[in-house]
Amino acid sequence: MKYELYVGENCHDCKKVCRTIVEMRLDIPVKNIDKGEIPPIDLFIFPALITTDGDLKAYGMDIVHFLKDQRNKAPRLSIFHRLMNFVREHC
Repeated sequence: MKYELYVGENCHDCKKVCRTIVEMRLDIPVKNIDKGEIPPIDLFIFPALITTDGDLKAYGMDIVHFLKDQRNKAPRLSIFHRLMNFVREHC
C-alpha cells in the first residue's frame, strides 16, 4: 500500500516520525501543509499518515507503531534510492 505523511512546521512528533521513516528506509513522501501541500481530507492533528486513496491510517506517534507492523506493508526504498540519498548527504 502507498502512503503519504502530512506534517506541519514546529511539530515535534512530525520530526520523530520523519526520522523513523528514514531509519526504516521507507518510501513515503512527506508533505508539509505549511508549505502549501493540501491533504485530501481535513486534518487537525499532525503528523498524519494517509493512503494515496485518502484514507487516514494513523496520526501522531501511533504512525511509528503502524509502520513497524509488518502487516501494513509500507513500501521500502530501493537500493538505488538509498544510494542516491547517501550521495546527496555525503557528497
